[in-house]
Amino acid sequence: MPTPKGGKPSCATAPGRTPAAALARYLSALLPSASTVHVRVQSPRTTLWPHLRTTAADAAGRVVPMPRARSLAVARSLIRAFPDALWSESGQVFDLRTGALRAGGGATC
Repeated sequence: MPTPKGGKPSCATAPGRTPAAALARYLSALLPSASTVHVRVQSPRTTLWPHLRTTAADAAGRVVPMPRARSLAVARSLIRAFPDALWSESGQVFDLRTGALRAGGGATC
């Protein structure tokens, strides 16, 4: 593995050191009992602005409660990290164990 001048592997080349893995570690610290986070942008029905819907689930599929402020912070972090993902309709599911993002059509959370 090539190393920069300092002799340490760069984040881009070290296994498990991708930006998605770093985000997964950060969100795991915010939601220690959660294993997945499902985020979607819901269209405005009664207001002029769309709003975020965020749910977290543990390994057994049970919903992990989280305060609204934390829910918004998690959703915004994921949307900023993956701006090209389709967040509307069924949303996206982010796996906190692997750092993988997948379409949320069949999400359990």
